[in-house]
Amino acid sequence: MLDQLLAVGTLVIVYAFIVTGKVHRTTAALGGAVAVIGLGLLSETEAIQAIHWEALGLIFGMFVLVAALARSGFFRWIGLVVLQRSRFDPLRIFLGFSGLAAFLSAFMDSITVMIFMASLTVEVARILGVRPGPFLIGEITAANIGGAATMVGDPPNVILGTALGYSFVDFASNTGPIAIAMFAGNLAVFYALHRSTFQARSEQRQALYREHAELVPSSAIEDHHLLRVALIVFAFTVTLLVLHHLLDVLVAFVAILGATIVLAVGGKDMPELVEKIDWHTLVFLASLFLIVGAVEHTGLLADFATALGDAAGGSPILLLTALLWLSAFVSAAVDNVPFAAAMVPIIRRLAETGPLGTDGLTWTVAIGADVGGNATPIGASANVAGLAIAEKHGIHVGWREYLRSGLPSMLVAVAIANAMLILMILVF
Repeated sequence: MLDQLLAVGTLVIVYAFIVTGKVHRTTAALGGAVAVIGLGLLSETEAIQAIHWEALGLIFGMFVLVAALARSGFFRWIGLVVLQRSRFDPLRIFLGFSGLAAFLSAFMDSITVMIFMASLTVEVARILGVRPGPFLIGEITAANIGGAATMVGDPPNVILGTALGYSFVDFASNTGPIAIAMFAGNLAVFYALHRSTFQARSEQRQALYREHAELVPSSAIEDHHLLRVALIVFAFTVTLLVLHHLLDVLVAFVAILGATIVLAVGGKDMPELVEKIDWHTLVFLASLFLIVGAVEHTGLLADFATALGDAAGGSPILLLTALLWLSAFVSAAVDNVPFAAAMVPIIRRLAETGPLGTDGLTWTVAIGADVGGNATPIGASANVAGLAIAEKHGIHVGWREYLRSGLPSMLVAVAIANAMLILMILVF
């Protein structure tokens, strides 16, 4: 009982620091990890076993590949291509930028995607003379939805997929169709809420197009050699991720192999690229795994899973619905990464004792954690990063403005996912 209190107390304190922002989330998690070992909740051997090394390897490899693409100018180039093709029509720009954010976030870190998309969006909004808020929030919600489509799209998917033995194809074939439907619903929500913002007179669009005809996408490319190398290696890595089950290789090995190739042949600036990788996130995740491992070691998460299964009364639909909305609302309030880490042992326990198998539970938690963060400005890392970049450009998107769009977006997306997940259970 004392071990349970100490483990939960540590977890709650770390969560509190993360939510309030009083201490950097990496510092808070690292302090919690030191505490659980110092209190004897985990031995050194158990601590090493608690860390999901495959998840960390996969994330590290993808970080390197995305950093190479960013360094080459890829993100600004593709954004300018979309802008040029839209011919300065606000609605086309919104659809194009939202689609771009969703697609890119299905294969790479949504934080990096939003850092570059936010800067480009603010610049484009000033050219159009419109408020950038609806565009920014639409891209953030689209990025989180797109991340739900694959195993490498969002950190919760990486954690769940590597811990529970799923492949890239498993996620793409199950959460992918749901993500597409949620994306369509998201576009409908934003069009209904911001129709006037997306409308522009034909003569106004033509004048803007003529005025900014000098915006050439190719001018955004900073390193042509690195761009070619990074795109080829990225495509190679994604292909291996799709085939890793057939090839019997770990996803972490695939991602690190891709990173190694880029670092070897990408050019002379590669050592600087390694220095710019988000090492804070890797330390944060490793520390978080230790804390959640300590709570699991006490048996508390198993007890919670049993109680949740009992409350569902043996109904798979009731359990799925409760778990989906619980995941969504918790992820709207706190970072979805620690939530996903805590849910891994609960999913295992529920699959053993409840009416749903591991598959249905995993897709449910993944979608709830990924999309629930759309409700608030702090629900996911992409939200925080995108809005922070906008702030640096003098654009402030407050809680009220964000909630007016983000909350309806989340509710509609989760409702769509709920219906499709129930259909999957009934049919399959």
